[in-house]
Amino acid sequence: MYQAAVFVHLASAIIWIGGSLFLAMVLIPVLRRFAPAPGQPPANPALPPDMLGIIARRFRWISWTCIILLVATGLYILPTRYGIGFSEFFSLGGHFVATLQVKVVLVAVVIWLSVIHDFVIGPLVSRLIDEMHAGGTTPGYLPLLRKCVVWIARVNVILMVLIVVIAVTMTRGTPV
Repeated sequence: MYQAAVFVHLASAIIWIGGSLFLAMVLIPVLRRFAPAPGQPPANPALPPDMLGIIARRFRWISWTCIILLVATGLYILPTRYGIGFSEFFSLGGHFVATLQVKVVLVAVVIWLSVIHDFVIGPLVSRLIDEMHAGGTTPGYLPLLRKCVVWIARVNVILMVLIVVIAVTMTRGTPV
């Protein structure tokens, strides 16, 4: 059971982080190339105007499934493999527990930023863009909201990679 939990934990991290990196480093730059300027017809009419929004909504289910699996398997692995329960987590138990505490805080920040990105600002930007493409007026704060969505995603990806680095130092030791 422990090996299955570790496999699910690692597979979930790979899918979530890999998918996020693919979106940030490949898909978004390519879609920007085809994005029309505000008020202009699409450069490629074969692409839906909100293709990024469609893809992001699809990936949202995958990423949140991975987040839930990561938290659940992490809560299983800690007491099973390391004997760390609630009271040990809040103790001053040395390098491993201190590193674990940093990791958990970063995970909480990533989850909080993901909630804001996926369920607050992201859907608002998507709705405003849909209204703009339907002939509505573009609010002046839309560019700021779009930048917020982009920067939240960038910070999240950086934090996810940092969490992996911390996880490696927890299980394999600090590099010398």
